[in-house]
Amino acid sequence: MPYYYWRGVELTGNLKKGKLFARSRDHLDALLLKREIALMNCTAATQWFARPIFLSHKIEFFKRLAVLIDAGVSVPNSLALVADQLDHPRFQEIIYQVCTQVTEGKSLSQAMQSYPELFSVIMIQLISAGEESGNLAQALDGICAHLIATQEFYSRLRSVLMLPLITVLFFLIIAAIIFTVIMPRFVEIISSFNQQLPPLTRKLMAISDFMMSGGMIICLSGLVILVWLLWRITQQGMARRIKEYCMLHTPLIGTIIQQRFLAYSLRSIALLVQGGVPIVHAVKLVRQSTDHSIFEQQLFFMEQDIQAGSSLSDAMARHPQEIFSPDTIAMVQVAEESGRLGPLLHKTATTYHDRVIDTLSMLTMVLQPIIMILLGLLVGALVYAVYGPIMNMSNSF
Repeated sequence: MPYYYWRGVELTGNLKKGKLFARSRDHLDALLLKREIALMNCTAATQWFARPIFLSHKIEFFKRLAVLIDAGVSVPNSLALVADQLDHPRFQEIIYQVCTQVTEGKSLSQAMQSYPELFSVIMIQLISAGEESGNLAQALDGICAHLIATQEFYSRLRSVLMLPLITVLFFLIIAAIIFTVIMPRFVEIISSFNQQLPPLTRKLMAISDFMMSGGMIICLSGLVILVWLLWRITQQGMARRIKEYCMLHTPLIGTIIQQRFLAYSLRSIALLVQGGVPIVHAVKLVRQSTDHSIFEQQLFFMEQDIQAGSSLSDAMARHPQEIFSPDTIAMVQVAEESGRLGPLLHKTATTYHDRVIDTLSMLTMVLQPIIMILLGLLVGALVYAVYGPIMNMSNSF
């Protein structure tokens, strides 16, 4: 389907331009008129590199779709209206294709199965359950809340990792400037005096010589290849399980991974159960959407136990890795006895989600001063090693 580069003018007279998916030029004109933009001209464009579809795009889609369906608009018309409002060309094209399939007689969940990279099995099952029960808008709201919680986690995680990455990058830039620009200029001055250089300065001079040679390029190339090979090896098989096991048993990191899994899995099971999905099928769907092999194995054992007649709490208690804490198992047992499994699982998942967010916030507050102090010490040591001998020589005259 075509994409168009377009130029238009707003009601206020401001010129606008952009790139948008449309089924035809008339369709493009209609889309821009809904944004109060008059189309001046357009040309067909080829979509060589599609922008990735982020969680924010999915949240916007499900939120708007839920509002329209809750207002009584039919599913095909709701999809068409939401697609007209999307500003992501590839996502817009997919929604138009889903709308076409729904118009031809497929259900929304069946149409979404054609795009597994965009709609997970949990989303499809929730929508299918909503269609069968007549609560499609409620199912879409549940998906939207689930995606918002996931987005919040990744947003906090990025904020925690951003400061160390920026700080390390800044330090590497400073160090590279000192070793490749400043040190060579002072080598001749320092070597012209018959003074004993400090050991730290001699080591830095050797490092500077190495960085200016071809050996540095070879080492960097080898390091990049080694990291790439390690990454490829740890993506599958036993190496992947070893990596996941080590990370799961690393202090603090393992706690975050485990609590994140508990929040995700319990919230997903709660949504599925509240949507009318049987508990054993809900556990199976969560297992299929889990990309951690250790947790996937645990969910498989739980699924087998539940199929054999065990309750969810008993299946959790028999886990050999003790991923589920006693208070979680007790909460699930109370929920099963009271018949409120879905709501109580959702509350438990929210508790674990809040714990993860609090842990990430604490890491941010702790890492900031530590990293700044380390950066100051490292930069100070480099500056002292370079300018210390110069200052000593100036004092000798």
